[in-house]
Amino acid sequence: MSLERYRAERQSAEQRLREQPTPEVAEGSELAHYNLGLAFRQKGYYTEALREYRLAIERGEDRRLVRQAMAEVHLLKRDFTDALELYESLIHETADSPKLWNERGVVLHQAGRTADALTSYRQATEVDPRYALAWNNVGVVLAHQSDADDAIEAFRKALQLSPQFVGARLNLALLLTHLRRFQLALEAYRQVLADQPASAAAWNGVGLVLVELKRFPDARNAFVRAVEADPHNAGAHYNLSFTLSNLGDYDGALRATKRALELDPYYVSQKFALAIDLQYETVAIGIVPEISADVSAESLGGEFAFDQRLLDNIFQELEPAATAAQAAPGGLAKKADDPLALARDYVSKGMMDLAVAEAMRAVQRGADRGQAATMIGDIYARRGLHGEALERYREARTLDAANSAAVLGEVKSLLAVHRAAEALPLAEELVATAPDDVEVLVAAARARAATGDAAGALTALRQAQTRAPARADLHKLQGDIALKVGDRQSARAAYRAALDLDAGFVQVWLELGRLHEQDEEWADAQRAFEAALEALPTFHEAGLALADLLRRSGNARAAILRLADMLEQDLYDMDALLLLGRALLDDKRPAEALEAFRRALKFDPRHTGALFYLGATLARLQRYGEAVDAWDRVTRIDPGGPFAQRARMHARTAVDLQHIFSTSDAA
Repeated sequence: MSLERYRAERQSAEQRLREQPTPEVAEGSELAHYNLGLAFRQKGYYTEALREYRLAIERGEDRRLVRQAMAEVHLLKRDFTDALELYESLIHETADSPKLWNERGVVLHQAGRTADALTSYRQATEVDPRYALAWNNVGVVLAHQSDADDAIEAFRKALQLSPQFVGARLNLALLLTHLRRFQLALEAYRQVLADQPASAAAWNGVGLVLVELKRFPDARNAFVRAVEADPHNAGAHYNLSFTLSNLGDYDGALRATKRALELDPYYVSQKFALAIDLQYETVAIGIVPEISADVSAESLGGEFAFDQRLLDNIFQELEPAATAAQAAPGGLAKKADDPLALARDYVSKGMMDLAVAEAMRAVQRGADRGQAATMIGDIYARRGLHGEALERYREARTLDAANSAAVLGEVKSLLAVHRAAEALPLAEELVATAPDDVEVLVAAARARAATGDAAGALTALRQAQTRAPARADLHKLQGDIALKVGDRQSARAAYRAALDLDAGFVQVWLELGRLHEQDEEWADAQRAFEAALEALPTFHEAGLALADLLRRSGNARAAILRLADMLEQDLYDMDALLLLGRALLDDKRPAEALEAFRRALKFDPRHTGALFYLGATLARLQRYGEAVDAWDRVTRIDPGGPFAQRARMHARTAVDLQHIFSTSDAA
């Protein structure tokens, strides 16, 4: 597996090398074979390059120069033994070359000898204190050794010596991200983007910071920019998939996952980059961070306060000049007859912040205020900000009472905030004026279903299905409504019809799996959950549902393995952690279950589910006094909650058992 991953990275690197200019070969010169070897190396043909270098030595070309080039090729090929032997020999001849000491360090670093690598990098900085590449590599080693302050100082030293050294600034930003110093990390990425607006690594880093801050809409915009800057960046595609999944856009997440898998079958994390100095290639050798995400509270320097202005600046300063006389780059030129065309284009590319800003500027240039307000409302609704969306839709209706798009948007937002009674009359008005509009019929069906009119909802849905028979989401909604009124067979039929139209509709697989599970059709339920995960591996709900199904059907060990994989992706996944504890308890491993529940309570000391199952585990271990204390905390924290009644019942039983055992011991 690791060989396949290395091969994929190698092929990607070779493709980038082939796209670069080729150095010319000086035929008939004293360095003809050396130059030809450079040309082969630059194309990624390392075996051919080494053959030419050997011929160069045989023909009497500059021996030291050719041997240095051979060492570089062995380094790029990851032939560490041969590379190290050549570098040792070269340094013996030329001990005052910081380049040789630095590249020797890179060989040692990649071979796993980080202590020796650090010594070599430091020797390079002693030979030439202004050799920025070596300072960068010192920072990478120190970051791996969790010497964060010295690592930051090394990266900053590299940047003082070479302010345009993008690799060092990206390394600094990545280290700050892992240290959870998000404000400083964003500032470092902003500086990279100020010089290189198309830096995929920087946009990807911005997105990772925003994910940590749970700002998923903004993170999506950043990952979209990363993918646009480098369509072959597998890591950015994976990160976009995770973010879209968190936003509930499962179709978009599925598309991003498929593209990422095409590029690289394994998740590609953001890496520190070692730097070496080659004549024609720009090479950065990736090193996966080994910094733990478990950072002590003391290192965070108090409560984190995020400065929204910095994020705004990142997107706004780097925005293509929409108001300039020349055409906007990247196919964003706006049509003369549609002042909102550029904003619409931003929406289509997922750049929501830019779209809002452009729509506001378009109004200042004379665009229709009602249309602009409707567009901004749509953007807010897509980001889940339905309260703000409602204000915009109502503003648009005030400006133009006949704006049906604004009315439809208001209906959808009212339904999203569970105000169906207000949405229904507006939906009925829309049906009266546009009885053939599928979106209107769907909105009416949702409003009717939410207010208890299932028959009316199904009538509207059938009309919509007649006009759009290929829409799987209409069958899914039909199944949801049937399930709501207890018609499980109709719900199953509707879900299967949806899957016939779209086999990758993951939410339908999840609902169908739950139906099978409730009917104790374990095998069918497992197949449905697995189908959802096959279509979208990052589908968190399906992962939890499958693990819980495995646990409940007696396969606790398989559930434990799946939950462990989920927790490797997100250490703070409270639902997975609680389910892991329950699976361990079912597998008769109460001591490990106890550790899982205690870990959950470190994240949230008032989590009633974790406290309840902690009590159950302690009771299993016959530690009844501690179990009763845990259950008492459940009833004090949430006396009317779902765990409180069970906690009271278990506490009474535990007290009785404690009394029995204490009496037995006394006897």
